[in-house]
Amino acid sequence: MKRFLFALLHSTCVLKLVKWINRRKVTILSYHSVVDSNEPTRPDPYKQHLPLDLFRKHLDHLKKDYTVISLRDFLSARRKHRDLPNYSVVLTFEDGFQDFYTVAAGQLAQRQLDATVFVITDKVDGRYPPNGESFLSWPQVEELARSGVEVGSHTCSHRKLPELSLDEVKRELADSRTAIMAHIKQVEVPLSYPHGRTSRSIIRLGQSLGYSCAITTELGPNDCDADVFVLSRTTIASDDDLPTFAARVSGLTWWIGRLRRLFGVENPKGEPAHAPAYGALATEPYD
Repeated sequence: MKRFLFALLHSTCVLKLVKWINRRKVTILSYHSVVDSNEPTRPDPYKQHLPLDLFRKHLDHLKKDYTVISLRDFLSARRKHRDLPNYSVVLTFEDGFQDFYTVAAGQLAQRQLDATVFVITDKVDGRYPPNGESFLSWPQVEELARSGVEVGSHTCSHRKLPELSLDEVKRELADSRTAIMAHIKQVEVPLSYPHGRTSRSIIRLGQSLGYSCAITTELGPNDCDADVFVLSRTTIASDDDLPTFAARVSGLTWWIGRLRRLFGVENPKGEPAHAPAYGALATEPYD
């Protein structure tokens, strides 16, 4: 039903209208894993492992209809009150899966597209036993950084920060940022809250530790005056065909989600859930 609806809208002017209305907003797209197969070999209950063929179609759509900018360029424009091109999109990748290095990065480089990868530094250090999923190593992270990929923090261990003491949160944030800076000498480090969960005290702590921004799982594009420590994003699922992807990046699914919440309608099976969490923030099941 979802695919039929988006395929129908993709062939009408509705999608173009929504895209035009949101043209001055910046959409942060969030991927997780890209697998070099049309049939992922592992179970994918959270729809994280996108087949390569679909990923190529997504990137080609962005090259044709949008301007992909880096996260650091978005932040620079915010600080300097500089206008960005209409239809700007930022590409991010969560968790630091090894297939970002082996599969996704080459596709991005071929199209000269910027991206940010958020790594869980304890996993980069190899402190977790293998569980069927492989993560980036520091030599791979360093090589990616040299090629122009921005590296961000997804904390040390990917624990839900609001469930920890502030001392534990400080260690998660500070040690992860320190490890990244030690390996790649990056000027700024962005943060992606694990599971999108945060609180006002965690936000203040992230600011005090020197992070450049932080991303939640609140669905939607970002206005020019968005709080850079409560940035929204749009998560891409592994079964998002081209019409569904076009609907997500245009902001149409954000509009539909707002209408559902306004009228108290539950999300259909297979759609991201956005339940209220801490303050005005929300979470998704993908992280």
